[in-house]
Amino acid sequence: MTKTGHSADRFALPILILGAIMISFSGIFVKLSEVGPTMTGFYRMFLALPVFAIWVLLHRPKQAPNRDARRRALKITGFAGFSLAVDLIAWHWCLQFASVAAATLMGNTAPLWVALVGFLFFGERFGLRFILGMAAAFGGVWLLLAGGEKPLDVHDSLAFVLGMIGAITYAGYLRGGKMARAHLSTAEVMLWGSLTASLILLPVGLLTEDKILPQSLNGWGAVLGLALVSQTIGQSLINWAVAHLPAAFSSLTLLINPLASAVFAWILLGEGLGPWQILGGAIVLGGIFLAKPPVAAPAE
Repeated sequence: MTKTGHSADRFALPILILGAIMISFSGIFVKLSEVGPTMTGFYRMFLALPVFAIWVLLHRPKQAPNRDARRRALKITGFAGFSLAVDLIAWHWCLQFASVAAATLMGNTAPLWVALVGFLFFGERFGLRFILGMAAAFGGVWLLLAGGEKPLDVHDSLAFVLGMIGAITYAGYLRGGKMARAHLSTAEVMLWGSLTASLILLPVGLLTEDKILPQSLNGWGAVLGLALVSQTIGQSLINWAVAHLPAAFSSLTLLINPLASAVFAWILLGEGLGPWQILGGAIVLGGIFLAKPPVAAPAE
């Protein structure tokens, strides 16, 4: 491995964690949004498009790209955007039939599906440390959510189905983004993925929701913050980082998201953190540290 590649790998984990923290703000922005949940997801994607378009124009590739490889990567990016749109729709509808804690717990089973896909289709194998770390991290997430004031309540079997669809499609988004990054820049993956998601979310939102446009500056601020903080910064950092880390470990590290969400909800919204939640958060961090793959020494 070159020194440049080794340096990128060394910074990939901190950047992935920062991206997870950035997307953890999404729950707060969604709570403050004045439009329906699917339309909120649409604004998250659509309002980020100008930033990604400018980024793509400024980040021209230095070498002539392989057209066939780029064409395949663009198709994969479209799949990733489609997966993210379905994830947002399924998770938002899951919230109609289950508590926020239960929906969050089901949505955060994505690392299991990423690992399963890697095992079945990509020949990935996992050592004991990773398996123990993943089990610990999931246990910590359960404590973090079950230890809160809101119960882990599922009102309907449909909620479970929707929660699993959301987790599986988010796993598809992570896998697709990692594969596309082999031949596309982060800016291109974010632009075309967000555009695909926007084209899916808009008609679904228009057909299923009444609240289409924000009614105040605060409402526009909420969806703009979601687009800039969670999508533009958060997802861009994640997409860059997953190109330099194993997919299964990357998805596991994103379990920091519910921990960061709980901390920010405590700071910004006054939602208390109980002792079981604090213990759960510590276990999540410990599990991720345990599962972390060793960093290879740089080549001379």
